[in-house]
Amino acid sequence: MNRRDFIKLGSSCLLGGMASPWLLNPACARQADKSIIEPEPIDEVLVNPGMGFETFHSFNEDHINKSTDNYPECSIAYFRFYWSKLEPQKGKYNFEMTDWLLEKAQQNRQDLALRFMPTSAADPYVGTPKWYSAKAKGYRYRKYNREGWAPEHNDPYFLAKQEELVIAFGERYNGHQNIIRMDIGSVGFWGEWHMSHTEPEVPMISEENAVKIIDMYLKYWNETPLSMLIGYVPGLRYAVSKGTGWRADSLGDYGHFSNTWCHMLDAYPKYLKQANALDAWKNGPIAFEPPGSMADLEKYMPQKGGGYENMWNKALEWHGSAFNAKSKPILSQQVPSIRHFLKRCGYCFRLRGIVLPKSLSPDQRHFPLDMEIENLGVAPVYKNFTPAIKLTSGQASVIMESGARVRQWLPGRHRVTEKLLLPDSLGAGNYTVSFGILNPGNHSPAIKLANKGAYPDGWYPLGIVEKQT
Repeated sequence: MNRRDFIKLGSSCLLGGMASPWLLNPACARQADKSIIEPEPIDEVLVNPGMGFETFHSFNEDHINKSTDNYPECSIAYFRFYWSKLEPQKGKYNFEMTDWLLEKAQQNRQDLALRFMPTSAADPYVGTPKWYSAKAKGYRYRKYNREGWAPEHNDPYFLAKQEELVIAFGERYNGHQNIIRMDIGSVGFWGEWHMSHTEPEVPMISEENAVKIIDMYLKYWNETPLSMLIGYVPGLRYAVSKGTGWRADSLGDYGHFSNTWCHMLDAYPKYLKQANALDAWKNGPIAFEPPGSMADLEKYMPQKGGGYENMWNKALEWHGSAFNAKSKPILSQQVPSIRHFLKRCGYCFRLRGIVLPKSLSPDQRHFPLDMEIENLGVAPVYKNFTPAIKLTSGQASVIMESGARVRQWLPGRHRVTEKLLLPDSLGAGNYTVSFGILNPGNHSPAIKLANKGAYPDGWYPLGIVEKQT
């Protein structure tokens, strides 16, 4: 690779043109012992952790070589599990399934997003465990001419068993580096916090008990990004006040349920305002899915919805990071607007400029780091990743981690200035300086930048620094 594909080198700090104001500082320009490096930008769809489209109950490999599928590569594999699947026998939890999914996700370069669902609108014995429904309080109902049974969400026994479930899986998987999001489920059909269209009407959980359920996730999944379902406003208000994001179904449902009403225009704005949730994106992830399939959108989005751009722009306006297209085929005419969305959803980090020393003295103890990062996306990253500088000479290399807090890089520009401790073992010689944003679990680059020139291992080479004898 030609290093010039990635960097522009200058002997002074003045490069003019698009350089940032801090790079044009006259004091910087007088420092002849430093170089300014302005990495070349790119404008491409980047597949990075916790953002973009999601595969649904499947993985990237399930979409490979399907020419009519048009499904993009995804960093997230989204799975929703009924309680009966998670705890088929009382106190016996299906960890083997989750372990297998985590292994499969890693093989596909994906992380998992999860939701726990206590009951099904179609069949009570699909959703709620038989051992529970056989002895616990519940309600018989009809929904869309189907007979059903739902647990009494306010029953202390239900609350106790949900807490045991959340604790059991949280103790094993909370903070796992390959679990990127957990929906706050455990209430209502499909864990969506509603019992809609039941006859007679099944009562919803009380606000007091809703807080108890949400607190379970806040306590036992406190190291995992959380999203609250949008429809139950009291619960949404409480959850986002504690730092969660939110999730909404039926993005772009012009005419899917009604010709005069849709969730995206008539419900979501109202719910978000009532719940004081418009700034929740600064703390937790915002995720969406369509009503039905992507093919269903074609029935009404182009005519009634004013085009797909309207739908995607609303998702970006709400600072969306992820979209579950349900692993069903995407129509070719939908692809251009999807690519536009994917370039801006979530975060998109571009290294605008970095000041590097030309040499390090024999007794120098610190490497001076002065750089500017721009987030071109609409949201931050919600897990802790670590910016780092690597010095490489031959087969030897050292990695110096930055203390910069990547989760605080909201949309816009961010300057990082600090001194990184050089190891005593660093010998004399010429070292290639590289930059990367690392996964703390294995100290390898995890995030692609909107810059040219990444090495195959994910590091971005910047220039050469000499350690003097």
